[in-house]
Amino acid sequence: MHLTTADYWQAQWSRLPSVPVFAFFDEVAKHLPRQEGTTFFEVGCAPGGILAQFCSSLGYEAHGIDYAADPPVIRSFLEARGVRVGQVYKGDFLTWTPPRRYDVVASFGFVEHFDDPAAVVDRQFGLVRGEGHVVVTMPNYARGQWLLHRLFDPAMLEGHNLRCMSRAFLVQAAIRNHATLLFADYVGGHFAFWDSGNSRRGWVAERLVWRIVRALRVVAALLPRGTNPLFSPYLVAVYRARAEQPAERT
Repeated sequence: MHLTTADYWQAQWSRLPSVPVFAFFDEVAKHLPRQEGTTFFEVGCAPGGILAQFCSSLGYEAHGIDYAADPPVIRSFLEARGVRVGQVYKGDFLTWTPPRRYDVVASFGFVEHFDDPAAVVDRQFGLVRGEGHVVVTMPNYARGQWLLHRLFDPAMLEGHNLRCMSRAFLVQAAIRNHATLLFADYVGGHFAFWDSGNSRRGWVAERLVWRIVRALRVVAALLPRGTNPLFSPYLVAVYRARAEQPAERT
């Protein structure tokens, strides 16, 4: 079951100052193939910025699906950026019948918007061709991040399934699907914090929020380079699928 609606995503896009790109592109890209003709399928591909980023940088042919945006709009956006476009679909990823398989199947902040995120990840594996690659990324709103958002920005937690926000969840996906785990970890440094923009905090609460955030940033800057499960802002996993996929979950 979806935890968000099409209206939710339209509202999210309307608040974006520009078309989004994936901040941790390098962490993912170094594990992906560079062969000419590679097909890249993004699950939840609107508004198109991340799909354009990967396909233009790595020379991939772009494919994708989204249930909240029209394919001609996404196609025009991609073509305007010189991206070779295959097929873009409008539909529900969980019920859509794919006509083919793809070399890379990726989602960026998608699986955590469902009540059964493991099933969504497994369906990504079902779309991979041969020993292709699967990419799964999500924000980390669990543990220490959960506490900050619960206190200062509970609206950010709405529509997110926090149970999947752990490295253990990403590792289990590899085990279930008999895949090789190329990378799975927290990324983005020891601390980052952003809010939804929907909080209605008073002046005093607002000052308290950013005093705490600034203090945590100072502490994080003093730590050795790395990440941690408490406050690191993002989770990233890259898998290489096995040639024959196991039966899809029902």
